[in-house]
Amino acid sequence: MIVYKKWNWILKIGLTSLIGISSFMGDTSLKYVHTAVARAILDNLTHAIVGGLTWTLILILSKKSFVQNLHDIFFSFALSSFIDLDHFLAARSWKLNDATNLNKRPFLHCTTIPILLWLIMNLSSITFNCPSLNQYSWIVSASFLSHHIRDATRRGLWFCPFGSTQPIPYNLYIGISMALPYILHWFMQFHILLPKVSENLTDIDII
Repeated sequence: MIVYKKWNWILKIGLTSLIGISSFMGDTSLKYVHTAVARAILDNLTHAIVGGLTWTLILILSKKSFVQNLHDIFFSFALSSFIDLDHFLAARSWKLNDATNLNKRPFLHCTTIPILLWLIMNLSSITFNCPSLNQYSWIVSASFLSHHIRDATRRGLWFCPFGSTQPIPYNLYIGISMALPYILHWFMQFHILLPKVSENLTDIDII
């Protein structure tokens, strides 16, 4: 038990540090890459790595095996990357130059979107008694928020239709990124009751 706790703490500290290091290294490396394609690939890969690490740490905090949940980690990794496809959709072009020179932010960079998705998925989870929807609502939240927080150093968080926050200071962004898994895990504790609510609804006897 003592060995397990020590190993668990090492994993938590290591993954938390990796989120900060990956964010910092990814951002710093962009200064030394000059071609548009290489910058886009590096930026997108950093989003993906941070998203995957965020969900991995949430699994550790939830005392779940990350080895048995590799598919969820990969989903978070991929989704954190695929968010940037909206640049091409908004540009209505597959040319990188068009996608990176938009007049406004594309729709998937609106932080209202993951909030609405979280609500819809959780309501559906209760209505249709589908716990996996609850699980994936948190993966979607982790992927979107890790992506949006990193982008917010430039133009803030965009809560359409209300507007945007001020840009997040760089050091604060690193701190928030490292804290995000702990914040989401804390909120997830309130949703342990969701399956019980669903069970109570199905156990009502009609007289």
